[in-house]
Amino acid sequence: MHLKTITELLALPNFQVVEILEQSETCIHILVGLIESVEPVCSACGMVHHAPIHSVGRIRAEDLALSGKRVFLYVPKRKARCPQDDKIRVEQFSWLRGRFTNRFAKQVYRLTSITTNAEAGWFLGVDDETVYRIDRGMLEELAQEKLSPVPAPRTMSVDEVAWQKWHKYVTNVVDIEKRKVIWNNDGRGKSTLDTFFKDLGTGNSLKVDAVACDGARGYLSSIKQHAKNALIVLDHFHVKSYLNNALDTVRKEQLQKARKDKNEDLADLLHCRKKFILMQGRSSKRQRDVLEQLAELNSEVYRGMLLKE
Repeated sequence: MHLKTITELLALPNFQVVEILEQSETCIHILVGLIESVEPVCSACGMVHHAPIHSVGRIRAEDLALSGKRVFLYVPKRKARCPQDDKIRVEQFSWLRGRFTNRFAKQVYRLTSITTNAEAGWFLGVDDETVYRIDRGMLEELAQEKLSPVPAPRTMSVDEVAWQKWHKYVTNVVDIEKRKVIWNNDGRGKSTLDTFFKDLGTGNSLKVDAVACDGARGYLSSIKQHAKNALIVLDHFHVKSYLNNALDTVRKEQLQKARKDKNEDLADLLHCRKKFILMQGRSSKRQRDVLEQLAELNSEVYRGMLLKE
């Protein structure tokens, strides 16, 4: 195939195919070079520098396959001193992502959306650790594009999710009206949510009408400090949990008192074997019988049961 034809197929900005270095049944190695000489773009600060070229090297980057053959591009890269940090930096190209082209990285991202890293790596001929790094980089860039600046919600919910053992958490903030995550960060508690409100800004924080959360003290403190006009709504699951815990505390107190007073009937009624009868929401004949006995023997637990309901 003619070099010009391959250049057109690759369509690399300001690059052309110089030479086919090697070709086999499984892969093809291509040397590319600049068409027009331009000033290098610094990989550290992203600025175009006019400093003298320090040296010229060459890297190998993988591109999408051609006719079933893996394509490896050998790309010359210049080095120059960056005036921002006074260090020798290599130039960067918009179509390259480390040792892979952007379109190769997008192919990895599409594959990992429908299969595992190991299977995507097997299909592309790279190891799953490389697939993981590429996929993570793509996800971070997409998240940065969609979540920066932070969209201002009117109603929001906040909760933490454990993503790894040994108490590794990430806090997610969801826009309830749009039903999508608008912010997340490693960690949990007040300091993490404070970072969200800092990114959101004071003005937008005061415009939040309602915040749903699980009642964690750190979250409540942060919400009250920054979203002063917001109504705090505790989620149904944790409200029921708090009520059940409070009722169980009363049950334990009355059980100890019944045992101390040697009231065997009440002690048997308040034993942990029958704890579920007080906690369940549905009414059954057995539950009604127990509650009727409880109303006669101990008003404290019975009243706690009624208050919980």
